[in-house]
Amino acid sequence: MIRGKDIARKLMGLMGPIGLIGLMVFSACSSEQQEGEATVQQQPVDLVAYTAQPTTRADSSMLAEPAIPMGKSIGVYAYYHDNSTWAVEDAADPKRTLPNFMFNQQATNPGLDLPYTYSPLKYWPNEEEDGVSFIAYYPYSSTAAEITRSGITPLMDNLGLPPYGVGLPQFRFAVKDDVKQQVDFLVSDLLPDLHYPDNTRISDRVRFYFKHALSKIEFRIIVDEAIRERVAYFTLNGISITNIYNEGLLTPEYDSGTGETSLVWSDYSNLHKTDYDCKTTEAYLLLPQALRNDAHLNISYDLALKADGTVYQYDGSGNPVAIDDYIYENHDASIQLNTLCVIGTEDLLTAWEPNYHYVYTIRLRANRIEFTGQVAPWGQYIWEPLTPIE
Repeated sequence: MIRGKDIARKLMGLMGPIGLIGLMVFSACSSEQQEGEATVQQQPVDLVAYTAQPTTRADSSMLAEPAIPMGKSIGVYAYYHDNSTWAVEDAADPKRTLPNFMFNQQATNPGLDLPYTYSPLKYWPNEEEDGVSFIAYYPYSSTAAEITRSGITPLMDNLGLPPYGVGLPQFRFAVKDDVKQQVDFLVSDLLPDLHYPDNTRISDRVRFYFKHALSKIEFRIIVDEAIRERVAYFTLNGISITNIYNEGLLTPEYDSGTGETSLVWSDYSNLHKTDYDCKTTEAYLLLPQALRNDAHLNISYDLALKADGTVYQYDGSGNPVAIDDYIYENHDASIQLNTLCVIGTEDLLTAWEPNYHYVYTIRLRANRIEFTGQVAPWGQYIWEPLTPIE
């Protein structure tokens, strides 16, 4: 038989102070605490966030780079497991887990490496066999139903279990057209089956490690070394990419076997395509996607190459005349994006992946233009062979 005080002890780990008032009244009416019985101590759930998880257990005490600017908020989903685990609850149906501990809970970074602030405050379960799993995203959005071009719309699958959906949250996301308004959309790894205080992964805090959910895209124009001294002038009239998806559905997927959380984009629509006018001085945060056959990289430029004085043509009288400057005005070039190779390889860049950085290099030669690409995990330095021109 489960005694009233056992039920109270389990509930105390989940309720805030207001809920505890009613609980204390109930406990006082049922039975008094016996002499020598330990008092259950509440431990608040503290939250912090970083951009990269330590790569080895040996450096797990080191602080990673803070992910969220001071004063900004994340949204948190948390799943309480009563005498169970995420893997057990997830095994029969990956959409079965219920975010009944936190549901799109707003939590704000106060700065100075302090725990994030949120209300109502949650407390760790006091039963050793009970755990909580967590996942979070940034920036926080309260939007629950309407899909707009304003940014993130958190969505949950709804299998008839009000007031919550079940499973990991999904996110409808739309990329802004203006690069200065584009959002660095972040989603954390799932942190399954955390307990307090014996779990070394949290060290008294839930530490979210975020991944960039978008792809970072940059462009560089380079004049080949062989003709640099001959360039009289160069003017970049424009760079653009065309037929790029700008809205999709993000679904985090957790693999209990590997412990990894992957970010899967889907639900693209031809209604949500756009063209972007780009600059070499900007980094663009765009939707991960398989690049369509009609997705192109386009440039327009003016270029003048000086005559070197050693090559001649002959006039009508047979007299040698130095060749004039070669001038290319309003010269246009275009290439299908999914046909470009990683520089120095034959590997095609056919897709943009989440949490990766892509740099497209346009190299001007005397008689042709070369398009190549480079790719690296977001945050890793990408080698730059020559100083680009703006």
